Amino acid sequence: MSPGEALRTARIAVDQHMTKKLDDEHMWHEETATDILLSTASPRIRYKAFGKDHEKEHGADWLWCWVDRDGTTFCLLVQAKILKRAPSGKRWTIDFAYKTRGDKEHRPQISKLIAASDRYEAAAAYVLYCGDPEYRATLECDRRHDGAPCRERQRVGVSAVSALVAENAVTYYGRDAGVAAFHTAVPVEDIAGSDNLDTPIVPLTRGLPEDLAHFLRQPQRGARRAAKELLRPVEQIRAGQFSTATLERAAPAAGALFPDLPADRGHFSVPYLSHMLRGLRAETPGYVRDVMEGRTPPAWVTAHLAGIVLVTDADAQPATGGWIADSASGPVENRTSSAMTPGTRGAA
Repeated sequence: MSPGEALRTARIAVDQHMTKKLDDEHMWHEETATDILLSTASPRIRYKAFGKDHEKEHGADWLWCWVDRDGTTFCLLVQAKILKRAPSGKRWTIDFAYKTRGDKEHRPQISKLIAASDRYEAAAAYVLYCGDPEYRATLECDRRHDGAPCRERQRVGVSAVSALVAENAVTYYGRDAGVAAFHTAVPVEDIAGSDNLDTPIVPLTRGLPEDLAHFLRQPQRGARRAAKELLRPVEQIRAGQFSTATLERAAPAAGALFPDLPADRGHFSVPYLSHMLRGLRAETPGYVRDVMEGRTPPAWVTAHLAGIVLVTDADAQPATGGWIADSASGPVENRTSSAMTPGTRGAA
């Protein structure tokens, strides 16, 4: 089983949990959904849990690591969020700007997540638990995906989005930040890679090093594919920002696969290419290898994370030659609840 197939199976289990909670007129919780996602994806995708006290200080949860067979690794610091519907059914939110109670600096969690990712020289992102299409029936988005309304997209019940995309949504979309982020979120199984070749990314910045230009142009697998799929929406946002791309170079991250990156930040809070690609490394970090080999990582790692998720052999091909079916009775996304009418389930 490939990582993408394992995550698809796990996403279906989370979809079923969310649908059941909604049918029972309850909402699901991030921690429970994450437990289901990881436990179902195991043992193909391994995980090692640490503690929970980290969130008050850092606003971050899990470090996801894609590790290829040649040791190339992509690390992503992740926090879980829920796409929430207001009782009116007309407003949708994701609490990116939530401020942790007791934080003396009153920083929103999104700022703390981006700052905390510096510790691991990783990219920062969110895993979004978005419910089923019936739950999203009143979500209004004027953009479409392959001809379908945004709310009817398949496989997006569990999706991921870069923290830079979320930050941009909060800054420029205000009350509609949740919808804007959901629109650009990528299904978790697609990040791991599918049978489809990923399309080229055309960067705004010119004069890139040839190895980076090749990475953006050519199809990728494994750790490189994960980094590229999360970078894609960020690059699309940057292309629409009216500011000149700088040719200055960012400080290189230790062991980065692409050490020579532009310092261009556009309207983001940090140089976006450096932030998104610093977690893509030529070798596996020692604390990740500790988990791979059954050892406990150093205290500076365990004290600040809920745990580490390991997607090993991330560049393995799908064994079936295609995606597995969602379930014997048909895709979860096409099921509707007979207990409640559309738009009444799970109002926050």
